[in-house]
Amino acid sequence: TIQYLWRVRKAGEPFWRTFWMGGPAISEDQTPAPDLNRPASELLKEFIVGGVNFPWTLVASALLGAVLMTTPMVFGSVPPLYHSDHILGCVVILVAVTAMAEVVRPVRFLNVLLGAWVAASPFLLAGGSTVATLANLAIGLALIALSLPRGTRSEEHYGGWDRAIV
Repeated sequence: TIQYLWRVRKAGEPFWRTFWMGGPAISEDQTPAPDLNRPASELLKEFIVGGVNFPWTLVASALLGAVLMTTPMVFGSVPPLYHSDHILGCVVILVAVTAMAEVVRPVRFLNVLLGAWVAASPFLLAGGSTVATLANLAIGLALIALSLPRGTRSEEHYGGWDRAIV
């Protein structure tokens, strides 16, 4: 949408009218007819996973977020460390799942900051045993390490957004 509105503005079309009511196709590489002559299963698959892939680093980050959410059962932490771990676990999962969409892959770098907090939190907050402290340190460092690799890229192309995929 942002790309289209940018092109419309550069083409001299009215921005707000186009924003609220739509506008014409402004490039030659767009097909005016929908591509609906494919099998329904293929369309459904593309609808669900198109533009999304599942790099092992992001899947592992999401699993670490789930482990963080279970710290009182697994590592015996208590509030306030437990609350921090629980909230951060939810946010880590959110960031990892969001970053699975290729055009917003740079969002994964937020897990570097979250991992740094997870690693530092047992030293700043009460409520962690020795096992919980070591676990938080390991999980935090693992989140940082898992957020840095680029991962694989699909064959999909996203116009001007291709350069945003890192």
